[in-house]
Amino acid sequence: MSTPAQALAALMQQHLGADIGADSMQLIATGASGRSIMRSAHAAAAGLLGVYWTPDRADNASFVPVARCLEAAGMNVPHIPLTADYGEGCGACLVQDLGQEDLLSLRDAPWPVRKAAYARAFAALLPLHRLTPTVELQPAFDAAMYRWEQEYFAEHLVARHLGKNADDFLAHAPLMQMAERLAALPRVPVHRDCQSQNIMLHAGKAWLIDFQGMRYGRAEYDIASLIYDPYMDFSETESDELLALYAELNGGTPNAEIFCACAMQRLMQALGAFANIGYNQQREWYLNLIPTGLRKLRQVAARVPVGTPTAEVAQWLLTVV
Repeated sequence: MSTPAQALAALMQQHLGADIGADSMQLIATGASGRSIMRSAHAAAAGLLGVYWTPDRADNASFVPVARCLEAAGMNVPHIPLTADYGEGCGACLVQDLGQEDLLSLRDAPWPVRKAAYARAFAALLPLHRLTPTVELQPAFDAAMYRWEQEYFAEHLVARHLGKNADDFLAHAPLMQMAERLAALPRVPVHRDCQSQNIMLHAGKAWLIDFQGMRYGRAEYDIASLIYDPYMDFSETESDELLALYAELNGGTPNAEIFCACAMQRLMQALGAFANIGYNQQREWYLNLIPTGLRKLRQVAARVPVGTPTAEVAQWLLTVV
């Protein structure tokens, strides 16, 4: 069986008609998802990336059809000129190289620069949330999926990192009820992992990448993922400005309770991932993100409107984190 480098070099050679060797392929990113992303050092391959995937995750094979659906709808996503199917859930494709500037690369830029970039990001997301997809997406957010995020947080963050009882945390009835209430609300297509590393900045626009997990859910989930992204660590004032900016572009402010509920769900999922990857995959850099993520979770919990059902969840979270 070919290695990812061999497979992607062959695909580039087929597309370009140039002698692209496997030794020219440079790994950009890889991970537990079973995907390898590579760039060739060969001059003829400038402007192209290669993506190779395995069936390690169910959504890997969704990348190409979702990309083509979004591109056909006029959205800013990388063009895919060529694909290959190797059977048994393995495949590869060539993808437009959008460069190396993402939102995260602006972490230390002046606030006006970051705010302008997020305006472009929101503008790129709005068409997604209004889209009628023509391809099958991943399973929609339902009560079980929201509950899974809570369980993931409980297992890896509450129990492993904080040393508290995960079962006691999960047994809180309002937590379960929040999952059911969110699942009962109308849903739109969402990116699902809309954080600063998955928004590229290219040719004066924001571009979406890593959207293979796209599914139906709440738009507030994606927006909260950006505004309370632990990688970026915005101040509360900056977060407020971003929310106001989104409201201006969207033509209305999200319901405060729903937005906070989605933000808490997203942060629980992210914190569970940081602890899981940090401890179980020995990638300790992710553990450094936990303090910021917990601070963001406390900020959101403190903002939940008093007297709403979600306020009970917020008070419970504040006793734990």
